[in-house]
Amino acid sequence: MDQIETLLQKHIADPTASWSVGEMGVLAEFHHAGASIIDDGARCVRTTGGALRLSPLEEVRILAYETPSANPRLWNHGIAFCLPREVATMGQRNCITELGPDRDAILEPAREELLFDLGMGLHTADFCVRTSDPGLIDMLRSAVGRSWLAAGEVNQSIVKASPARVVLSRLARIEVSNPIPPPGGVSPDGPHTHVLPDLIRRHRVHDASIPAPAGFLPCLTLYPAHPARDAEGRERPFDPAIHASYQQLLERHGDADYVAAKRSAQLDQQADGRSARLGRLIAARQRALIG
Repeated sequence: MDQIETLLQKHIADPTASWSVGEMGVLAEFHHAGASIIDDGARCVRTTGGALRLSPLEEVRILAYETPSANPRLWNHGIAFCLPREVATMGQRNCITELGPDRDAILEPAREELLFDLGMGLHTADFCVRTSDPGLIDMLRSAVGRSWLAAGEVNQSIVKASPARVVLSRLARIEVSNPIPPPGGVSPDGPHTHVLPDLIRRHRVHDASIPAPAGFLPCLTLYPAHPARDAEGRERPFDPAIHASYQQLLERHGDADYVAAKRSAQLDQQADGRSARLGRLIAARQRALIG
């Protein structure tokens, strides 16, 4: 547990690190924007447009990973905090549900506002909106018991009113007050959410290329600084020191088969299997930038 606390506390104060809670197709991301305030014993951080609170549990398993990026020059990386499947389970509501005042809101003035679970049927997260807007409350109450995926008028009202989004897992809460961009718009810098109905319908908790331990599911993901792109995904000049820092985390917390396969690839040793192929691919991309 001390190892987990050290990792969390080091990165919660790091303005170059970001975090996410959610599943494939529905995600809340926390990025620092401007000055940030750390409080609650280094478990909580507030920034322009949102806040993050961490709640680590004893059963957590840490997984550092690397996966291919859509950009053929780069790769993704992250650290997934995983819980046993039965511990990771959240509300799993499949319809819009009123939950009452949000007594656990990070900002005290929001604790009287009403929280509505949008009922996306997620396993490891609840995706909610919080509001004091009478018109939006009436609209949401009229839709209670219905599937959000089949309630297009509710989605339109939410986008128009742009209430706070609250995304919860057993390990974290992310609150986003930044506005929701219109269809085709661009997410603002700082905290924001993504909701992609086509991906939600697939009911996939995480990318299949992330080797979560058997019986465990990611409930929180940390994205330490990337050596070749910024927090918003924009490519930048390669930073060898940042790369070396993450490789140390990968050696300590990565999937053993993947780490071994990557070492073999760096030595030009040929190995078979999915981990080996992925290791060779990522190692080649990294060597190209290092070179």
